[in-house]
Amino acid sequence: MTLTALLSDIHANWPALEEVVADARRAGAERFLCLGDIVGYGAQPLECLELVRELSPVVLMGNHEEAIIEGPYGFNPLASAAIHWTRRTLEAASARMPDVLSWIASLPVRVDLQEALLVHGSPSHPTEEYLFREDTLDYLPRQQDYSPKLTRCFRGLDRPCFVGHTHVPGVIDHALKWIAPTDCGEVYDTDGAPCFINVGSVGQPRDGDLRASYALFDGRQVRFRRVPYDVHRAAQRIFAERDLPDVLGQRLLEGW
Repeated sequence: MTLTALLSDIHANWPALEEVVADARRAGAERFLCLGDIVGYGAQPLECLELVRELSPVVLMGNHEEAIIEGPYGFNPLASAAIHWTRRTLEAASARMPDVLSWIASLPVRVDLQEALLVHGSPSHPTEEYLFREDTLDYLPRQQDYSPKLTRCFRGLDRPCFVGHTHVPGVIDHALKWIAPTDCGEVYDTDGAPCFINVGSVGQPRDGDLRASYALFDGRQVRFRRVPYDVHRAAQRIFAERDLPDVLGQRLLEGW
């Protein structure tokens, strides 16, 4: 299989996306797949959309793309403000990207490849449901031996499934256990078996590590990658936009 870079949750962070693409190319990636949330939160949605459209033969709809089309229902005030700003920005760029809204509306929520299933959130609710490490057995109260959400999501799954959405990289294996990248030396061998691989977030990591996160996949092994980028540059672009909440830039500087 062609070495594939899987990106998710770019969130209009152009400095991070530039560095991730460069890192993946240096590592030998020949294919780029995007698991959604190209937009939202960050200040450079046009640049990120243009590059992802050019790079990726497969682009999924995330909940932020869905919100661009349908409205940010259920979003918190910070995310909602960013969606409204992004929608206005895309509408104002009609000369540069005349079909961008129709393209976003056409994105699939699930893609079945021979070697893996791709969704943004979960197979049950592709754009909305989070698969947290807290859903795994190690994190359940009193060490329960049954996780209803994960059991439902594994039902019918016959291959690895790549997800994003939580912004935290890691693996949920068939035993419903959480495996952090550091637990497996940054390389996880799927052996083609059902599991959930969260590739983390390119543009807004939430695990205390400021570096951009993505994954490489050769058809069997997953390599988790962390890439330094100019975090201050990305944050300053947000601070410069009056209608984007400053806290969206501050969180990049803190990794939450």
